[in-house]
Amino acid sequence: MFCAGDEFMQTQMGNNNPYNQDNETTWLDWDKQVQNADIYRFFNRMIAFRKSHASLCRDRFWREDIRWFGANGPVDASDTSHSIAFNLSGKAVNDRDLCVIVNMYWQNISFSFGVVGPWKRMADTSLDSPDDVAEAGSEIAVNANLFLARARSVVVFIS
Repeated sequence: MFCAGDEFMQTQMGNNNPYNQDNETTWLDWDKQVQNADIYRFFNRMIAFRKSHASLCRDRFWREDIRWFGANGPVDASDTSHSIAFNLSGKAVNDRDLCVIVNMYWQNISFSFGVVGPWKRMADTSLDSPDDVAEAGSEIAVNANLFLARARSVVVFIS
């Protein structure tokens, strides 16, 4: 869920309930859209990606279509786990498959894809702008069974 201004790093300085304030806390500083154009571009592309994939806009839960996995096999559901990944099949909604890797660890982790590709990298939050998110049709092919997810990053792939 986004609040107005999140897409260009507007802040309410920690105030999560500013509805009754008519001051700098709630006013949008539109100069931040120019100052943080890279973040704004990232948000725009991610919103467009979501809208263009029926897999992410379903009206029912993904029960039969999602497969969870860990770095090298089954998901680690322990309270010390620092990573998780999933494959979301798009077959039921006539869409492409998605794979998402979430590495919350402070070190890089190598992941085996849970489902055989080929895969194309759509977004990688560890990369600098403009390489962090691809435009539709210009995703980067991944020609390996393993992917090194950098520390504290999220990586999104499409089939």
